Amino acid sequence: MPSTVRPRSPGPEVGRESKKAKADVSPAITLPEGATRHSLHETYEQSTPYKHIVVPGLLTDELLESVVEETKTYGVRGEEGSLPGWGWEQKETDIYKIQQTPDLASLDEQHLPEETLAALPCITRLKEALYSQEFRKFVRDVTGCGPLSGKKTDCSVGLYTQGSHLLLHDDSISTRVISYILYLPNSPLDAPASDYTKPADNGKFLKGWDPKWGGSLELFPVENGDERGLPGTKAVASLPVKWGQIIFFQVQPGRSYHSVEEVIVGDGRRRLGVSGWFHRPIEGEEGFGAYEDEKAQRAALSSLAQITAAPTIPMVPYTADPPAGLTPSHIAFLKDFLAPSYLTPQTLEKLSGQFVEASEIVLHNFLRPDLADKIKAETKAADAAAYGDSKLIPGQDVGEGDGWALQGPASKHRFASLVSESAATPALRSVLAQLLPSEAWRAWLGVVSSLAPMAYRAEARRFRRGLDYTLANGEERAGEARLDAFLGLSWWADVPAGSDAEDALIEHGGWECYLAAPDESEDPETYQSALAKRAAAANRTEAEQEAAEAEEKEAVAGAGAENGDEANGGESKKGDDGPKITMGGVELEFDPDQFSDGDFDSDSEGEDGGPLLTQPVSFNRLLLVLRDPGVMRFVKYLSAAAPGSRWDVGGEWEVGMLEEEGEEEPTAAE
Repeated sequence: MPSTVRPRSPGPEVGRESKKAKADVSPAITLPEGATRHSLHETYEQSTPYKHIVVPGLLTDELLESVVEETKTYGVRGEEGSLPGWGWEQKETDIYKIQQTPDLASLDEQHLPEETLAALPCITRLKEALYSQEFRKFVRDVTGCGPLSGKKTDCSVGLYTQGSHLLLHDDSISTRVISYILYLPNSPLDAPASDYTKPADNGKFLKGWDPKWGGSLELFPVENGDERGLPGTKAVASLPVKWGQIIFFQVQPGRSYHSVEEVIVGDGRRRLGVSGWFHRPIEGEEGFGAYEDEKAQRAALSSLAQITAAPTIPMVPYTADPPAGLTPSHIAFLKDFLAPSYLTPQTLEKLSGQFVEASEIVLHNFLRPDLADKIKAETKAADAAAYGDSKLIPGQDVGEGDGWALQGPASKHRFASLVSESAATPALRSVLAQLLPSEAWRAWLGVVSSLAPMAYRAEARRFRRGLDYTLANGEERAGEARLDAFLGLSWWADVPAGSDAEDALIEHGGWECYLAAPDESEDPETYQSALAKRAAAANRTEAEQEAAEAEEKEAVAGAGAENGDEANGGESKKGDDGPKITMGGVELEFDPDQFSDGDFDSDSEGEDGGPLLTQPVSFNRLLLVLRDPGVMRFVKYLSAAAPGSRWDVGGEWEVGMLEEEGEEEPTAAE
């Protein structure tokens, strides 16, 4: 599991085993011996796509059931009623959505108060059992691995409920040797009946899990059948959740790829488990230094390196010089695709001013209504054919064929991409194959962004519910800014901007997110766009932030007075009839049917140090963003609960600075 989920394990003193814990360990462990242990080793050696083993019954139900009951007392960490320093933490990033406890290595008097430790005897006993000498000896015998540390403990309790998931990774971080997951799935006694559950021995809950509820551990092969490398796009093994069983597998950089399927059931059911790693011995332990030859290999093939180095669609350079503006022939071509209001000089001037100011803009009702309706009908029909009435996680092959192919590697992204003619989605393909490569579109982008598009890569994407995502990645910090333009086309997300219905879409995932690069203040910006300014602000001290805000206010006040617009400093303003924009003291007109209140607003979530920009799943909305070097972006995993696939078309453009003639701003030709 990813290291970002929990803090790194403390030093060896944290793992000291108390005499009381040691006394309790042996009765809790029921390890097989002799021929059975040898048979498990043979099974482990022959397993695919990499070495793994599923073993039930290693720990007594008495201990495991007591752990389940104890977890119900945890509460939310830091909130009233929770134990000091302990409790569930809700965690969500591009790669996972789970609840988790702190590292069990903290279960000692050096890290937690006596009050907390006294309330956690069962999980403490379980941790000591897992890292006991006899249990580690069993793990070595079954897996054939080298020495394992008894002092460096690294594990936590994880809780997956409806919507929880963990995307593909290989666990290859630090000194990990063997990964393990112990399953403790449970449901309340009044949950709907299931053939896969039965009452616990203590009579306090139901234990067991139906594979249809999701949460299975999925194992992925290496692409092209290589020993190590990038992962394939489809899992080749699925290990269902079962009460009391433990899964072990060797941590292998560039090979041990796995994910946890989304949990899709509610009813109070909990996919509870304890997961962690056995590490190489630390200094002073037997076997220290035995794994030194693997360090360079791990560094070269870590998941982060795979994400960074993964190939992508190549840029297509334009062969002609950038157009100076929109010509009548450009506009005539664009009229077959864009809504009329996005082709008028007044609107283009307004869009250009807003984009230069904010480096981001959202354009609603972007395509012509008739073209948008055709695409909506196509995509809705495609989803109906793929999913039917099923609420389960679809098969991995769904959406393939008829011009659509899966794109990987899954360590970077997974979605279906339109790569050839499609009988089911011709209108969608026309945007990809005709509009985006055109010189007219290049000219339109240049006018709106005040930049010169020099090369591009474009694609139409289908994120299948319960399956697809992209992980956070971006250009190198020393690279150039990129212009991103993606048109949301998800038929089920055609809702008013700012409405409760739009807010509800967030629960399904599929939203696009831009994140600041680490150490943003040290980044030499090529284009100091608004996104980078927000990222830098997130890293300032309070005093530095106050000084920067005061300086910015002075600059805005000066610009406003200079332009004769003291009232709003050149910013957007809203009247009774909707949003208004003033430029040079003149209010610009536009067709209100083409826009909504949020069309020209800048996303301000980056002000508190969070994401720079988030955009929910949408229909017929164009998101245009100038992405600075080092800024990362991702599309959040789309939940199986979504009404349909997440569809979009767009791409990214290499851009340069336009050579201005005089002081005139770019406008459309009359």
